[in-house]
Amino acid sequence: MKKPMSSVYGEIKRMLLTYPKSNPLPNDITLQRYKGIFESLGNNIEYIILADNSAHQSIKQTALNSGLDPDTNLNLINARVNYPAHVNRLIRQISGNIWECELESSWHSIWAQDGYCCLKDDEGNSILIEPLDFTRNGDNFVAEQIAARTNIQVEVTKYHIEGGNILAGDNYVIVGSDYLHYNRKITGETDEQITSGFQELFGVENIIWLGFDNPVNFPIDVFQGTYQPIFHIDMYITLGGKSENGRELIFVGDVNLAKSVLEQESPLVEIASSFDKTAEWLSGYSQNGIEFEVVRIPLDLWNISNSQGTFLSYNNCIIEVFGEAKNVYVPSYSSVAPGSINRRKLDETVASIFNEHGFNVTMLSGAYEELCKNGGSVHCITKVLDRE
Repeated sequence: MKKPMSSVYGEIKRMLLTYPKSNPLPNDITLQRYKGIFESLGNNIEYIILADNSAHQSIKQTALNSGLDPDTNLNLINARVNYPAHVNRLIRQISGNIWECELESSWHSIWAQDGYCCLKDDEGNSILIEPLDFTRNGDNFVAEQIAARTNIQVEVTKYHIEGGNILAGDNYVIVGSDYLHYNRKITGETDEQITSGFQELFGVENIIWLGFDNPVNFPIDVFQGTYQPIFHIDMYITLGGKSENGRELIFVGDVNLAKSVLEQESPLVEIASSFDKTAEWLSGYSQNGIEFEVVRIPLDLWNISNSQGTFLSYNNCIIEVFGEAKNVYVPSYSSVAPGSINRRKLDETVASIFNEHGFNVTMLSGAYEELCKNGGSVHCITKVLDRE
């Protein structure tokens, strides 16, 4: 029977990274992020990396500089970008049936998390489940390229899924409610049928739809979803394993807490309150023996203009709970610059909160602020393919 790859339980053994460029620079920021991941998560992991052949040597050198053995820890897969591209739009008719077209790129992005979900069967095989309609850049070609060079399998689902909007515990899966509404449109199914379909797809009895009854109406653009405060729940929700009282420990982003740490005014109430409502709903959830113990961590809304803002997400981290170990790998947004004192306050507060709940905390460096400007962070650029 297939089960979802947990977002929290088990020691990480295989991880997918998707390198987005073909010609790395000497101080390439993606390689800096890889170095932080390699050094922190260590050499007990096989890192499967999809990258153009021209970048392989730089990635190998980065692994060596991080204490890894490229021959043991790296599985570098040469990316292919000559797939038939989707047509974005027709520009003009040249003659007869010949048209000038704008094509979607078939080159994959850095966002390794999103184009699929990972399951594991009874024999321990990893299976990438991808939707029929996910076409961002060339990310819809990633799973097939990985399967061709590994023992990982690929299956297709009629449902729209993206890894960043789906988190798996041991006997439940939390899904951002945008996908309930969207799948209703593309499949014509009822909410009950979609829930049943997700239960069958993920092999769990409990599908928890996380979001609001009515669409969000924020005054500025913050990468919000339609029925959820951010378009992917991994930007503001983190599963933490079992708490001491047996409940499911869950960390929920708190915009007001971030501003309190920084001794700044609270941001727009319409946005900040949406995370409070999410935390309240999870605190009151009690079905089929599943209850949550909610812990709040800072989620800083910054870089606000008249039309948009950016979240610095600490929820977008990597967790592994196994045996007596509880590890969390958290993106750091601070630097040694004197002007970074506020970011250090946030980093230290988040580390302290995780530490209070028994976690060994590792702060990862790698210009994650730049990822946040595009709606993601460290969890978004990694995909766990196996845990033990």
